[in-house]
Amino acid sequence: MKYFCCCLILFSFILPEPAFSGDCLPGTTEAVWPIDEVAGLASQKFSCEDLAEAIALAHAESGFKPFCVSSNGRPGTAGYSEDAGLWQMNDLRKNLSFEYAAGPQNQRNPEAHRCGLDPECNLEYTYRLWLADKGFNTRRWHGYQTEDYYVELAAARQFIRSHPEYLQQCRQPL
Repeated sequence: MKYFCCCLILFSFILPEPAFSGDCLPGTTEAVWPIDEVAGLASQKFSCEDLAEAIALAHAESGFKPFCVSSNGRPGTAGYSEDAGLWQMNDLRKNLSFEYAAGPQNQRNPEAHRCGLDPECNLEYTYRLWLADKGFNTRRWHGYQTEDYYVELAAARQFIRSHPEYLQQCRQPL
C-alpha cells in the first residue's frame, strides 16, 4: 500500500496539467453561457462552414465563460498579460492586429481588456484575427487543436446539425 501511495504522489507531479484554458482568475465572473448563446453570437460573424470551429474554440479558450479573465505569467513580471472573454482576447498591444490606443507595443492595453469582456467586441476582435490569419491557429489561440477543442468541435457540429436555424442566420462564405 505504501508503494501505491508513493507512486500516486509521484505521478501527480509528473503528469502534465490538462490542456483546458477556461481557468478564470479568482474574482472574475464565472457565468457560463449555454452553447446556443455562443452559437448565436458566433453566427453573427462566422460563415456556416466555420461556425462549429468558432464555437469549439470559445469552449477550449474560456469554457463558454464570457467574463473569464486568465493570466499569462505572474503579475508584476515582464511580459505579464491577461486574456479576457469567450475567445480570450490578450491585452498586450503587440498581440493585437488593430490599435485601440497609441503607446509602446509591449504594454498592457486597458481598452483591449475591456473589449475582451464585451462579448460583441470580443467576437469582432476574434473575427478580425481570423480574417487576417485566414483561419484559427495555435500561434494566437492556445486552446486551438487541443483535446478540449476536438471534443467540443464534435459537440458543436452535432448541435448545429440538430439546430438548423443557426445555419440560416450565419454569414455566407466570403
